[in-house]
Amino acid sequence: MKHLFFFFPFIALIIVGCNSTDDRVLAEVYNNKLYYSEVASLLPEGLNKDDSIAFANQVINNWITEQIILHEAENELSVSEKIFDEEMTEYRKSLLRNKYFEKITSDTSAFQVSDEEVLKTIRATKVNLISTKEIVRINYVKLNKNSAVRNELKEILFDESRRMTEKVKIAELCGDSIEYFIEDDRWLYWEDIQFEIPIEIEDKTNLKLQPEYFEKIDEDNCYLIVVLDYKTQQTGEESHDYFESVRTMLIQKKKKDFIDRKIDGLYQKAVKEEKIVR
Repeated sequence: MKHLFFFFPFIALIIVGCNSTDDRVLAEVYNNKLYYSEVASLLPEGLNKDDSIAFANQVINNWITEQIILHEAENELSVSEKIFDEEMTEYRKSLLRNKYFEKITSDTSAFQVSDEEVLKTIRATKVNLISTKEIVRINYVKLNKNSAVRNELKEILFDESRRMTEKVKIAELCGDSIEYFIEDDRWLYWEDIQFEIPIEIEDKTNLKLQPEYFEKIDEDNCYLIVVLDYKTQQTGEESHDYFESVRTMLIQKKKKDFIDRKIDGLYQKAVKEEKIVR
């Protein structure tokens, strides 16, 4: 019996062209064959040659491992241990239920949760304080100190009216090569900001009164910083991640309530049509 046979010469064909009519065997394990077309169909678009070869190799290796495990399982398990009728029936029921629930809740517009609903839920909790870490609302741009757009960005950022109204232009000037953050309503941890930009502020008491502007320059970079607000602690209302997690929870609750009402309606319909016998 042929136990294990690796067959990789045609991997390169997958990279050259996936429309080959020569459906070669790329691997064989215990007489089970993996064909060129099967691997080619799994190859993502847009990969370069090296990544494509690595991906194809990984698919083949995973398939080989699976065949070895399945072969051993077939040999080691008794006939009775390989009967899965009951399990397959329950699995199918589960799939049907989940697919049905997904279908009847697929209209996401019916389960939207507004910011006001999220705020109401957060404020209704007994403990709204979720962190005692310092937080800050900030805009900043990190760019090369010799950048041609440095002065223009500074003029916009350090002018409060332009900073608020010319967000699109800031993003265009920064492009993909400059690091920046210009969201006004997002609270960030102060300690995280200090990892990103070299800013130390001894007296933070004035930061709550009006925006503070900073320009910091090191050996290679320039940092344009606008501190909009500062707090010594964070509530659920101010944490973006917490806020969105509450929104997700409320969306799931709306879906569950809808499903429960749907099930109750189906039950009442079955009773009315005398489809339930006890």
